[in-house]
Amino acid sequence: MAANFFTQLQEVLRNHPLRRAFVHEQRTFTYGDLAIRAREGAGWLQSLGVTKGDRVVLCTSNKMAFLLAHLAALHAGAVTLPLNPRFTRDELRFFLADSGARVAIVQDDVQQTLDSLRSELPELRSVVPDVAVLDAPKCTFRTVAVADDDPCMIIYSSGTTGWPKGVVHSHANVAAGLGALASCWRFTPDDIVLNVLPLFHVHGLSFATQMTLMIGGCVILDEFEPQKALQQIHECTVFMAVPTIYYRFLEQPNFRDAARMWTKPRLFTCGSAPIRAEVLPRLEAILGKPVINRYGMTEAFVITSLPLDGPWPYGSVGKVLDGVELRVVGEPGASARGVGAVQIRGPSLFRGYWKQSPDARPSPPAPLPEGEGGNEWFDTGDLGSIDSNGFLTLVGRKNDLIITSGFNVYPQVVERIINECPGVRESAVLGVPDDRKGERVVAVVVREDATLDENRLNAHLSERLVDYQRPKSIVFMDALPRNAMGKVLRRELRDQIAGGQP
Repeated sequence: MAANFFTQLQEVLRNHPLRRAFVHEQRTFTYGDLAIRAREGAGWLQSLGVTKGDRVVLCTSNKMAFLLAHLAALHAGAVTLPLNPRFTRDELRFFLADSGARVAIVQDDVQQTLDSLRSELPELRSVVPDVAVLDAPKCTFRTVAVADDDPCMIIYSSGTTGWPKGVVHSHANVAAGLGALASCWRFTPDDIVLNVLPLFHVHGLSFATQMTLMIGGCVILDEFEPQKALQQIHECTVFMAVPTIYYRFLEQPNFRDAARMWTKPRLFTCGSAPIRAEVLPRLEAILGKPVINRYGMTEAFVITSLPLDGPWPYGSVGKVLDGVELRVVGEPGASARGVGAVQIRGPSLFRGYWKQSPDARPSPPAPLPEGEGGNEWFDTGDLGSIDSNGFLTLVGRKNDLIITSGFNVYPQVVERIINECPGVRESAVLGVPDDRKGERVVAVVVREDATLDENRLNAHLSERLVDYQRPKSIVFMDALPRNAMGKVLRRELRDQIAGGQP
């Protein structure tokens, strides 16, 4: 497998021109079609002044336009910058100013916003509508040499502790990360992946789309609509999703009947967060297959995955992928058998964080001790433990760790116990400031049973948690605030609780 993502993609485009590459709204593109459209689109971008290393913003919900623009930018040697089209005006201003984006390919409402910001974005040369990609004028394409270490995309982190950082990925680390994942999940050119995830996120863009294309498989691109997806899965071999999508399936009265008709699916995966423990057995019984949980992050793609053939330990996110080294480190820096900081290193690790500076170069990730030959450890910010068989279990983020009266409380541990209580749909456990204890434990609970109250929940917790782990207050809410990929917005929730506005 090539060490350069662009090189490997080029090989598939060149060697399999008649093979299906992707389908969107009943329109099929072969790899030969993609090769032509990518070169034509690259020539068009070059006519707009795009040169090697320029940042090209992709901010549209039109998946076909997004994918064609992404491939065109890569052929032009540019660095793609996927952005959520639902970002606010202030967020868009930050991302474009911070990245020094030169061209933005956007949907109508985003174009209006960016047009009003042009005076504040001096490096932005062109803002073009996404439909222009679908019918780009034929321009002369100048071939661009792409090296392994050249950046190919910047994906901004979720920004849970402040303004997001731009994570810079090179063609080499993309190839390493996606190659390891394809091997773990046994991807072949015969795979057909249904992708209902947004392309502005690494899950939908890299794992479901880029990986499938670099292997030579087929991607069906669509928006998520439960009934439509239940029909589409029948034609696919792989379905990647986040928990909220599986929960929507469970709400459909015909889910079980639809699943009985499926003959092709071989793999169901879940990312962003684990499926609720009390829901997983019922879901897997209907699917007739395990849901393969995995652990990844913007900076390193997928780090661990449950093995396809089992075992699947309760609560675990699996074993490390080939090429990834992982350790759990406690204080003051020695490896720990118990809970500690999850640190990784390997060729799939990102190139660095984008920082605006006079030479416009990204800064490398902060190294940790014991690096060898420049291959330093990177602290993921997650806390976890590894069992004797090498399975990793996460207990939360360092920033989410609650220290109450000197004791460490790991939110995910408490949440698992709360979610096992009959009548609970889901929960989030937070630490809020407390004058005496430093922090106090607060549980935010979404009920499945409207009659569930604090007394019943506390009775359940008193038998399963030690005193300092038990929530000192419980807040019932109709829903937890989430981002576009379904992750709970803990900072927003913590601010609401601390401010007395649940």
